[in-house]
Amino acid sequence: MEKLGSRFAKNGLGLVVAFSFLSACSTIVIPPAAPGTPRPVFVLEHGQHASLVLPGEKQGIVRYSYGDWNYYALGNKGISSGLRALQGPTLAGLGRRELKAPATEEGVYSAVRVPIAAIHTVPADSAAIENLRSKLDEIYRTNSDSLIYNADIDLEFVHHPVPYSSEHNSNRVVADWLSALGCEVRGPTFVPNWKFVRPKAQALR
Repeated sequence: MEKLGSRFAKNGLGLVVAFSFLSACSTIVIPPAAPGTPRPVFVLEHGQHASLVLPGEKQGIVRYSYGDWNYYALGNKGISSGLRALQGPTLAGLGRRELKAPATEEGVYSAVRVPIAAIHTVPADSAAIENLRSKLDEIYRTNSDSLIYNADIDLEFVHHPVPYSSEHNSNRVVADWLSALGCEVRGPTFVPNWKFVRPKAQALR
């Protein structure tokens, strides 16, 4: 028992040190310089998680997020659940929620029912947005038999085919979604510490 406790303390201390170090580092996002038909997308920071808001297919907006199924989707946020998620891999969930609001920062703030620590607006090509939304919605439809609703974060969750781990966490997945939209992403993604900079083409003007 003492050895187990010592190992737990050592692992816990290591996680705290790593978390503190990575928290000081920024994830740099450079939006596409000249999207063909630009539309806004929104990156939302919610404490230790991030979510992405895309314009809806015809109207409104759709919010997406990714995380550990037990800890994030089911809301079992005990210490053991958190450590299990960090040590992974574990079952993951895709969160999705359609919202009746315009694709503006004001619209996002008014429709999203959870606290938003920061919001970042990114111009992306409409074709890239359609392609990403289509892929995410296909995951949602394919796994709809696992659907649950988490009222605390106002998202409907289904199983995601890619397991959750510290290397493939919610912020890493949001970064991958941004890359699919034509953004360049640099730096660690362990925690949401986003820094958005103007593309070089715009910075030279």
